Amino acid sequence: MRRHKITFLLCGLIAGLTSVTLGTLSLEFLAYGVGPLFFVAVVAGIAITGVWRQFRISFWRYSAGLLLSTITYVAALVAFSAVGGFSPNLFGVQLSAHIEDFRVDVFLGLIAAGGVGASGIAVFTAILTKEWSTSLLLQLVLAGLITTVVTFLVNLPFHNYWSFLGGLLPLGNALFCWLVGAEVWRNVYSLEQLRNGKH
Repeated sequence: MRRHKITFLLCGLIAGLTSVTLGTLSLEFLAYGVGPLFFVAVVAGIAITGVWRQFRISFWRYSAGLLLSTITYVAALVAFSAVGGFSPNLFGVQLSAHIEDFRVDVFLGLIAAGGVGASGIAVFTAILTKEWSTSLLLQLVLAGLITTVVTFLVNLPFHNYWSFLGGLLPLGNALFCWLVGAEVWRNVYSLEQLRNGKH
């Protein structure tokens, strides 16, 4: 099972790196393409690990997952902008001139975006597995916090827009995809245990 989790982790990492690369060519992709690419990473993990043979996922659930993954990322961007933009007025913190300045407003914006992203991806996973997991939601929130802190540290020596995104998107996608993959495989294992118990 560890190998399967690593496969999902790598699929997420590749999706994140691809997002940054394509983002350098088109800023519109950063707004609308990251969510669908995350979905592709999860589906690739499902295909590569062979989980689809043991765990049937209908076409409508894949379609709903694609839609939700796309909406989740856009909603996370909106949350980032709203919280980051209003935090100087609400909390009296200094506004960052640029995102790579990474002052308190950016930090709070990323925390909000991570929470929205974690919630959406938890629902996305529940659609795939037909089972809600509060534990997964908490793990995704923690992954969002870890991603925020690591992004801050990666950005410190470079202080660049692309070093900021280069830390945020690959790590965030990798951790989220890894956790989704682990939850899918936990669900598969539970189903196998039930089947074996019946025979």
